[in-house]
Amino acid sequence: MKIFVTGGSGLLGGEVARLAFEQGYDVYSIYKEHPAAIGTAIKLDLTDKGVVDLIHKLKPEVVVHTAAYTDVDGCEANKELARSVNAEATKLLAVASADVGAHFIYVSTDYVFDGERGLYREDDTPTPINYYGYTKLIGEEYVKQCAKSWCIARTSVIYGWGGSKLNFATWLIQNLKQGRQVKVLIDQYVSPTLNTNLAHMLIEIFKRRLQGIIHTAGASRVSRYEFAKKLAEIFDLNPNLIAPAKMSELQWKARRPKDSSLDTSKCLCIIGEAKPMTLEDALKAMRRGAALDKKRIQT
Repeated sequence: MKIFVTGGSGLLGGEVARLAFEQGYDVYSIYKEHPAAIGTAIKLDLTDKGVVDLIHKLKPEVVVHTAAYTDVDGCEANKELARSVNAEATKLLAVASADVGAHFIYVSTDYVFDGERGLYREDDTPTPINYYGYTKLIGEEYVKQCAKSWCIARTSVIYGWGGSKLNFATWLIQNLKQGRQVKVLIDQYVSPTLNTNLAHMLIEIFKRRLQGIIHTAGASRVSRYEFAKKLAEIFDLNPNLIAPAKMSELQWKARRPKDSSLDTSKCLCIIGEAKPMTLEDALKAMRRGAALDKKRIQT
């Protein structure tokens, strides 16, 4: 089976490619800047209509679209680019996937919600409060309109080893190991998601060709401050270096949701082995650096 993975050198796409390759799939890892290490690496700008020709040529059975412009403030400042990458490129991929009969998985975000309530379910109405969330929501609508076999996998604060840049967890680890104090929000709540756990969920989704919207996030609703404290505990780092901060103190271009945590009840019910992990279990697994197959999750 051919698997077409966008963002193949990224934090999530790289894990999807690695796990799929290890399971014997024929993996095509699409990247823009940083060469992908797994499978057949193909350099491509997803906003180029050449992506349609490539999918027509390869005829993959599955397209996993993890690539996105995720810089929230950057999206606010560069709206044309944000829409091109997050929405229009998604439309091209959805159309091409439909043309070849591929199951299309679109990785979306908790930021499609306004954050006024938290623990959002799949059937709650999205009302994004920043342009990043708006472009990802447009992407969702394109998937529904253009793909024939599809799943929208919404997630939240992906972290873990891998990728070409620091994520929230690796940023914390780097700073705490170097003895630097960090300020972390006590009033923003999310559902942190370990990249490997999410990659396992996406692979189960494409194996079973699961359809519709699924909240594929971590199983714990926590503030970023609670996340940081738990990480310090699990990694034996100094928790006293973590200072509380409030959203009102930060100078952001774009608004952020206060509580964009996701309800993962549906995912827990329909996903078999690769269920959403609690924050503590996921951080312990990250520390082990182990692939999160069923046996390792239970150790």
